[in-house]
Amino acid sequence: MTLVPFDNTWYCDKCDEYFKDEDDFIYCPYCGDVLKHDWYQRNLEDIEEFFNSGEKSICEECEEEFDKNFKFCPLCSKELKKESIPFKIEKDNSITADWNGEQTVIFNKELFISYPHFSATAVIKSFKFKESMDYKLMKLGLKPSEKLTYDETFSMFVSLESMGQVNGVIEFFKDDRKTPTMYDYMSVYKIREDLYAVLSVDFVYY
Repeated sequence: MTLVPFDNTWYCDKCDEYFKDEDDFIYCPYCGDVLKHDWYQRNLEDIEEFFNSGEKSICEECEEEFDKNFKFCPLCSKELKKESIPFKIEKDNSITADWNGEQTVIFNKELFISYPHFSATAVIKSFKFKESMDYKLMKLGLKPSEKLTYDETFSMFVSLESMGQVNGVIEFFKDDRKTPTMYDYMSVYKIREDLYAVLSVDFVYY
C-alpha cells in the first residue's frame, strides 16, 4: 500500500493566501483568521464525530445503558444521566478533551504535521480503548496516578498505526521478558522502563 504524499500548505479562507511549510503559523498574518488545511479539517471532523457518537444514556437506578436519544429509563421511568467525553474545538482549531480529569490538547497542527496519515486515528483509538486499558492497568496493580498519560497513549497508537490497524491492547506487563518486537498478529510496545503493552495489530506494509 502506498501512502498519499502530504502537502504541508495551509490557507486562509478570507484572504485566499497560502502558506507552505510554515509549521509555526497558526493564524493568517494578514487578517488574523485561523489557517486551515483540508486534510486537517477532515481529521478534526472525524474526531468530533467520534466524540459525539460516544454519548451514553445511563440509568443509575437500573444500572443499564440505553440509546443516547432516550431521556427517561424505559424500565423504571427515572431520568437518564447523560455521559460523554467532554471536548472542545478551540479558537486555534485544536481539540482539547478530558484525560484523567485534566483538560488536555489531544489534536493540533503540530501533532497533525508530525503524523499526517495516522494522527486522527491514533487520537480516536486512544479514547476508544482507554476504559479497557485503565482496567487492565488496575488489574496489574498500578495506582490511578500511574495511568497512561495522553502523550504516552497517543505515541503508542500513532507508532503502531504506521505499521497497520491496531485492534486493541491485549495485556500490559512490567518486565522485559518479552522483547519489544512483532510476531504473528501482535506487537510489544515499550511505554516506560518498567511497563510494556501487547497489542493486536493487523500489519500493513506501506
